[in-house]
Amino acid sequence: MVRHISSIAEIVEDIEASVRFYRDGLGLAVEYEPGSAYAVVSAPGVLHFGLWTRPAAAETLFGDANAAARIPLGFFVEFEVDRVAESQRQFEEKGWPVAQPEKQESWGQTTSRLLTPGGALCGLTETPWARRLAAPLEAKADNG
Repeated sequence: MVRHISSIAEIVEDIEASVRFYRDGLGLAVEYEPGSAYAVVSAPGVLHFGLWTRPAAAETLFGDANAAARIPLGFFVEFEVDRVAESQRQFEEKGWPVAQPEKQESWGQTTSRLLTPGGALCGLTETPWARRLAAPLEAKADNG
């Protein structure tokens, strides 16, 4: 079912503070428009790492930003699958609930979102443009 991890995001209350943490504290490049509800952090070895406000996540999942209290703070992981509809069906057949059924996002992904037993947000996605790496991933020993 799972091809690879396609996305990681931290769901946050204060996106400005989170941008400062990753940009100024860790020295990572961050794409962010002040006042927006989403930022992209460039981190080596990660296809996509975002910062997402609770209200924006609630709007995407439930169609209502006022449902923010239903969105857990913390990390969100999204798994690339061959077909979201098929993976969602298999998931439901095993008795697991789906928080957001299959949906075509405005940015072109097909998604379905789930809550883990521990309360974390998890996603299934089809992201055609992220199905191959632009460069091979390599780990090198730091010998000095």
